[in-house]
Amino acid sequence: MAGPGPGPGPGPAHGFTDLFNTALDNLATTLETITGLRVVTDPKAINPPCAFLDAPSFDAHNYNIVRMTFPVRVIGAGPVDLNGLRVLLSIAAGLLKKNVAVLDGRPSVLNIGGQDYGSYDLTIALQAQTS
Repeated sequence: MAGPGPGPGPGPAHGFTDLFNTALDNLATTLETITGLRVVTDPKAINPPCAFLDAPSFDAHNYNIVRMTFPVRVIGAGPVDLNGLRVLLSIAAGLLKKNVAVLDGRPSVLNIGGQDYGSYDLTIALQAQTS
């Protein structure tokens, strides 16, 4: 989800300041702050451990208020085992504790270059609006 302008990545420096892109940037910042993980929005930048924030779905209530749901994959640092699962569950619990609207979560495995990484697929909802 790279935008126009210098360098890769989202954000106002790349000219995207609409309600959708602002919500994407704000959620990425919130997730980084709470989890301590690097949050990426471009699948080419996935390098465990990290959280991958995928493209959202949205429902428009009117011209300036939308409800957005983001698929988020929290990717662990190592193999799929109980210790990795506990870390991922702790991250999900930490998000809930900080009032992030995690709607659901599912365990998953991500294979990168023949290496399997434990991960958790979360759905996070938020409301975005313009003034």
